[in-house]
Amino acid sequence: MTKHDIDGNAKSTIMVTGGSGLVGSAIKSYAEANPLPNETWIFLSSKDGDLRDRKETDAIFEKYKPTHVIHLAAKVGGLFANMKQKVCCYCCFILFSE
Repeated sequence: MTKHDIDGNAKSTIMVTGGSGLVGSAIKSYAEANPLPNETWIFLSSKDGDLRDRKETDAIFEKYKPTHVIHLAAKVGGLFANMKQKVCCYCCFILFSE
């Protein structure tokens, strides 16, 4: 459902998963430096909930009711950890994207 302000203009709530990561932080810096009316940005980190858990994910969506999602969440362990734990990283990616 599209949200509108008092004048009937469409409002956007953009939720960024992985909001504390490299790309999420860059988007946050840009959004803060270039604010637009009728836009609300939500930047999530793993502290806000576990996106691998369906109930926690549903609660996050219910709380913020985003109109748009930029999905950047990932399991990060550094190059060598990712190479050593390929299956674990892949499974987490699938769960984040489900």
